[in-house]
Amino acid sequence: MVKSRKVLFLEISEYSVLAARTSGLEPPFTIEAVKEIPAGSPDEIAAMVSEMMSLTAGQYAHSVVAIHPAGRFVRRATMENPAKAKDPAFLAEYVHSQFQVDPAKNVVAVLNAESGQFATSETGYTKELIFAGAPLDEIKARQQLVVQASLYPERLELGSVATIAGLGSYLASEDIKSPTLLLEVTQESSQVFILRGTQLDLARPIPHGLNSMFPIVQQELGLKDEESARKLFYSNTFDFTEMGPALLKKILKELQSSTGFYEVQTGQTIGQIHLSLLPKNLSWMSGLLARSLGIDTLKPEYPEWLRGMGVEAAPGCELAALDSRWLGVFGLMGKYEAKPESKTEVANARA
Repeated sequence: MVKSRKVLFLEISEYSVLAARTSGLEPPFTIEAVKEIPAGSPDEIAAMVSEMMSLTAGQYAHSVVAIHPAGRFVRRATMENPAKAKDPAFLAEYVHSQFQVDPAKNVVAVLNAESGQFATSETGYTKELIFAGAPLDEIKARQQLVVQASLYPERLELGSVATIAGLGSYLASEDIKSPTLLLEVTQESSQVFILRGTQLDLARPIPHGLNSMFPIVQQELGLKDEESARKLFYSNTFDFTEMGPALLKKILKELQSSTGFYEVQTGQTIGQIHLSLLPKNLSWMSGLLARSLGIDTLKPEYPEWLRGMGVEAAPGCELAALDSRWLGVFGLMGKYEAKPESKTEVANARA
């Protein structure tokens, strides 16, 4: 049995679950409540869902859910002969050779890089394309988690794509012209994106994540093993700001390489950085990276942007104080119009 037409927008990541209850599925609607819990079991998420949506036994909540499978990917590529992509065999081989992704084991979506719309053999393929997806077994596991958490998903979206869409919308609404660096840091690796307005110019993986920092924490603090370092890192009981430059050295080097290449290729200068997903106690990373790169930290102001999308906050529901991680959840709420195709030259960013 599915509960009323109130809707729960959620982002479920390896760090946390962010949720916003709204009065409807598509704008205009009102955000009635927001809540955050640490990443946990389906039962723990279900308890939060039940509380926010006033469910009774056996009920499910209408929802829109952003998921972050560990093996997710978003890549941008320039296809020299896009007409060949209409051949499924060619497209499968292209994905495999360019990104080391097996199409037989992954869900792969292809998007027009300029309009942001899905590209198929019927619509045709453009030269500049975005490939996004995740391993099929991980998608199935997340689908099972969603159902076990008492959620009836109207849409199930890749969280990285929802964040990119939300960030692009915010940049356009604020008329921010300078390119923006978006960084996702996960356990095993990271993803770096560069957006210019609503357009994704660069997308590539970085082979360093939080796990690469634990041996440094262990060595610097004289801990007995990496597990002790990991627990301390997430405990919110120690200030790692002073140790930050050493912890972020590898990621910073990759960012400098990506931004330097982009700026040389386009003549554009990166203006600001936005970090998604990371828990509050790791928010120091954003400021440190910004200072090291000589750019600003993006600090989204949600209320005005959301009003422009037809989304209002109910009395007592305060959005202004929410941190930058919530951009992904709010990005799920937008109804984005396709952009007309242009001939703008962009960086050729291959994985």
